[in-house]
Amino acid sequence: MSFDDMPDLGQMSLPEGPAYAAWAIEQSKLVAKKARIEWDIPYGSDFYQKLDLFLPDDPKATDVPVLIFLHGGAWRHGFKEWNGFMAPHITGLPGIMVSANYRLAPGAKYPKPLEDVIDVIVWVYRNIRRYGGDNRRIFVGGHSAGGHLTALAALKPNLLLAHLVPKDVIKACFPLSAPLDLRLEMCEPGGRRERLIKNFLERDDQDRDASATENVAGNTTPFFLAWGENDLPELLEHNKRMVELMKKEKCVFEHYLYKGCGHFDTHRDCIKPDGVWIKKVREWMTRTPVFA
Repeated sequence: MSFDDMPDLGQMSLPEGPAYAAWAIEQSKLVAKKARIEWDIPYGSDFYQKLDLFLPDDPKATDVPVLIFLHGGAWRHGFKEWNGFMAPHITGLPGIMVSANYRLAPGAKYPKPLEDVIDVIVWVYRNIRRYGGDNRRIFVGGHSAGGHLTALAALKPNLLLAHLVPKDVIKACFPLSAPLDLRLEMCEPGGRRERLIKNFLERDDQDRDASATENVAGNTTPFFLAWGENDLPELLEHNKRMVELMKKEKCVFEHYLYKGCGHFDTHRDCIKPDGVWIKKVREWMTRTPVFA
């Protein structure tokens, strides 16, 4: 089973990380006992290129919307098994939730993790109908690094078009506590943030290409940004800058600040059926925002 196949990836980058990961796995195991799940479906040949499908309780449900959600972990840690606790709020629509792994740094540096996210979306587009999903209603989101990668995928539609997938296949994007500005010039030399970004990038000069904030121009994909009041200091800056940039674009855009919440609290809140992020995702998956 999926929970038995998570390698030791070493120490997480934030001290609160292990407690959050243990909580997420514990809660996801409880969901797994009752849910309809297709485990460890390969979308590539690498060990990490796998995804889980959380399916509606009704096996006869068809043409349901699909949410692809990616884990965080500073691009060097994390597992799809951290996300299962969210699934009942999506499958209950009814809908399908896809929780995917992607290759991690430093073994796989940018753009390889982004390429994996594109491959996940392509796999869903080509295969989800056999599971009852509607490949015309695909939504993406993620926590932390997962939010960053899905934001990039939504802001770079030509990467999907290269796979003969329609540029508007992503109906909305939901980054949660995501790092969105990877410009090295904004980092303290030798600091934690610079080290993580350099560990993620193949070359330093990719920092702008890998920044969601640098790829906003011309965006038409609906976005809902959310982050915590007590989030990582740089993420407060990133999301505020993203808000100002998105306001200039002709797209559906909303944002929300979780009062009193830290980096992991925003994802923990997704266990609540009335959580702000969950409610917004359910609303948009049910009533897809109109493209600008």
